[in-house]
Amino acid sequence: MGSDRYLYAVEYESDAERKRVEYLFNNWADGTVDQPDGLVRVAEGAAHDELYEQLLTKVPAERVSAYELKPADTDVEPETVRVSQTVAAPVEAVESFVQYMFSKKKAGLQSAKHNEYEVYTKKGRATVSYTLTDSGSDVFVEISVVGHDPAPTFLGDFFETELTNYAESQSP
Repeated sequence: MGSDRYLYAVEYESDAERKRVEYLFNNWADGTVDQPDGLVRVAEGAAHDELYEQLLTKVPAERVSAYELKPADTDVEPETVRVSQTVAAPVEAVESFVQYMFSKKKAGLQSAKHNEYEVYTKKGRATVSYTLTDSGSDVFVEISVVGHDPAPTFLGDFFETELTNYAESQSP
């Protein structure tokens, strides 16, 4: 074979997630991404030769393919974008505004303990978290966006614009 071939197994938790992945596969422009015909199964710990021979008793050999799978290494790392702003407002008001921004992006709570949210946009998926540090007269807001390009930059720009406008509206 001239080029590498990969089998992608993608688990999904919702129909919306499945549709996003199918859309990506269906519209991928580089190389070919096909859905295999027939049945596809991953066998682990099974006697390969015996299973293959049994398949040949059911279906002609030219319609049976077997591939040895090993995990494919990748150098893809998530990107982190941090946005920070000092706001001259009570911490409760700032917390409420941060929650409002997150609701505008339909952020779903992943971990209340870590203020961690998951956000899906047309630019991709990202995990967003925030911290608020109250100094008495001001609140320091830091938002962290972790994901794969372009989602972190897109969301970082959104949060920066929103926080800057909010901070300016709260200045005396």
